[in-house]
Amino acid sequence: MHQRVREEIELLQRQCPDLQHGDQLDWVLFPELVLPAGRFNKERTKVLFRIPVGYPQTGPDNFFTDADLRLKDGTNQPGFNVGSNSSSGPAPLPGEWGWLSWHPQSWRPAATVAGGDNLLGFVRSINLRLRGEEST
Repeated sequence: MHQRVREEIELLQRQCPDLQHGDQLDWVLFPELVLPAGRFNKERTKVLFRIPVGYPQTGPDNFFTDADLRLKDGTNQPGFNVGSNSSSGPAPLPGEWGWLSWHPQSWRPAATVAGGDNLLGFVRSINLRLRGEEST
């Protein structure tokens, strides 16, 4: 599993060189993800997610953001929860976190990274979720 995850993290790092990950390849952090213009109370947020033990057969679930992330009108985005304990486990890094309940509709990994669902696809789904194009 570690070789597969390492490949996928390298794929993500080509898109985001400042990405960080756990020594055990069990989490990924985007230190400053640019948010959709005019949607939120800030322009950037941290985004953190866990890579589950059963990966790639078990896909990532939920993701963490800055605890103070709100929509432009001051309300919470649907599915947003304040705190560092999500339904899929605690944030793997200390800090002030909020988390979005996010469960991609399907997860179909393949023998090759490019052949099916992967971490890059999950990050793309996070971006859709933050744009409001995907619901909880």
